[in-house]
Amino acid sequence: MYKANQVDNYTDEPPSYDHAVQASLEPENTVHLTGRFQDTSVDSYARAEVFIQAHQSMINRFPTELAAQAAKDGLIKRMSIDQAPHQNPYFCHPNSTPHTNPALKVDLDQSTVQVWPNQTRQKIIEDWDIIIQGTHPFLSLSDYGRPPQSTGFHYFEITVLDCAPNTVMAIGLATKPYPVFRMPGWNKHSIGYHSDDGRKFCDDASGGQDYGPQWGFGQTVGCRYDPVQGNVMFTLNGNPLGTAFQLLERRYYYPSFGADGPVKFFVNFGSQSFVHTPVDGNLWIGSILSV
Repeated sequence: MYKANQVDNYTDEPPSYDHAVQASLEPENTVHLTGRFQDTSVDSYARAEVFIQAHQSMINRFPTELAAQAAKDGLIKRMSIDQAPHQNPYFCHPNSTPHTNPALKVDLDQSTVQVWPNQTRQKIIEDWDIIIQGTHPFLSLSDYGRPPQSTGFHYFEITVLDCAPNTVMAIGLATKPYPVFRMPGWNKHSIGYHSDDGRKFCDDASGGQDYGPQWGFGQTVGCRYDPVQGNVMFTLNGNPLGTAFQLLERRYYYPSFGADGPVKFFVNFGSQSFVHTPVDGNLWIGSILSV
């Protein structure tokens, strides 16, 4: 998010932001000007804007090769943690160094992720926000070369195995390339549900909108996305929290999550049973592409 003394209203954001005009802006669900901790600097926001302008032609480009891989082998089999941006000197987090201060540590099973493994919360002040994304996009069935359906959904979950005090976490969706130093929901073409205040964010550089409970250690949070209808819903410990956004414009979103300090996640893209059991599980695209 961007501090309120810099952006007084979402209409003041730059043209690159679609913001939550795609979402519900009823009076009882207004956009907050600040977050709970106001812990992201002006420099972070400015760097993100430079990133957006520099990669404008690449953002949200249809991923032809990745779509073909998922269509051929199945999305569950292909999906893993995308470590490439964090290992690339051009895209990596400005505070990370490969050996002394890595941003990520991913176990061999590709399901356990440690964020800032060599840090403690006491050392972290600001601008340690980071996003982690899946390798493959959440597309419609027709994008994968399957017969189109009126609906179908993607879903994934993260479980917080360990976290430092006051670490803020997020789960959601984002296109690529995306600035690794911005959490999902805070930048162009991204959506997030944040742990510290339970708010939802859609291209939102301010303080988000009220949505669900706060969440943290020991809890499992899920994100459901219907690419045809443009609907996004989150779950907490298996319980649906209701529609967060609806009728969103089509984007080539990737499953995304993040944190601003040391945390350990278990990530489930569908290789194991989910905590949440949807009543319309036959419409889960991960399962459909496995057939």
